[in-house]
Amino acid sequence: MRIGNLVLHDGLIMAPMAGITDGPFRQLVREMGCCLVFTEMISAEGLVRKKESLLRIGKNEHPLFVQLFGSNPKTLAQAAGMAEARGADGVDINMGCPATQVVDAGAGVELMRLPLKIGTILAQVRNAISLPLTIKIRSGWDKDQINAAEISRMAEDCGVDAISIHPRTRAQGFRGRADWNLIKEVKQTVTIPVIGNGDVTTPPLATKMLAETGCDGVMIGRGALGKPWIFDPKWSETLDGKSVEITSLEEREKVIRHHYFLLQEHYGSERATIEIRKHLSWYTRGLPLSASFRSSLGGLREKEGLFEALASYLGRIGGKSTCRSFE
Repeated sequence: MRIGNLVLHDGLIMAPMAGITDGPFRQLVREMGCCLVFTEMISAEGLVRKKESLLRIGKNEHPLFVQLFGSNPKTLAQAAGMAEARGADGVDINMGCPATQVVDAGAGVELMRLPLKIGTILAQVRNAISLPLTIKIRSGWDKDQINAAEISRMAEDCGVDAISIHPRTRAQGFRGRADWNLIKEVKQTVTIPVIGNGDVTTPPLATKMLAETGCDGVMIGRGALGKPWIFDPKWSETLDGKSVEITSLEEREKVIRHHYFLLQEHYGSERATIEIRKHLSWYTRGLPLSASFRSSLGGLREKEGLFEALASYLGRIGGKSTCRSFE
């Protein structure tokens, strides 16, 4: 898949996720084989006001796109230029976030109700940077205002190099099923790459999305939480839907410890411990006795105590269960 001048040799992409796709997580999934990562959604206004303090790009995260949100075309163009200067490999404009605070600011999916403004934003951002430019959209505002195909056609005319679409409306949020038929419609509408997103939690589902929609790549979001190995090349043979191999508890613990190491390098020990507690809820989801283990995490403030509790927990369940990688 080619996005502007960027050539990707795989089709599995990590979705931008607020509070998740920080530097350590981006590096982790890149190490696992993810072909492209995005920053967390960054406010264009905040980036311009605070300069580069909101934007940290690690050397092991490339290729990386900076995802921006905002409603002011000039500010978005200025922020995109700052991202290019800091070494980003591309810029993505968020036009799909359904969060109330983002929508109330005239950004995110609210932009899909303002096609003329989208045209102005994309023209100014395109003129400001030479990097690949992408957008991430939803189906539309609600079931009566589904305009993803029209917005995609406009984006291509404005020089956008690829489109990611999560086919749920703003009214749906993350409820209900993603309408993959809309991904197919968008793909048939434009000639630039289309990346599908929504309800892909296993490699076989990624294969199914590619087959059913004709999209060029698959963006995985919630399916990677607690399972960053979903991007690991050694699982690529399972993309045809055949049997899924088993990840041992020991391997899972090794990934958790490495994730903590990356967090510690990035944030320091105290913040790393807070962050890994959040991820442990996902890493242990579906395991025996996981609810009681997760409930015990809140009182653990030190690295040593946390990893002692983890080792004790995995030891207790070690003889009872193996863990499927892609459940």
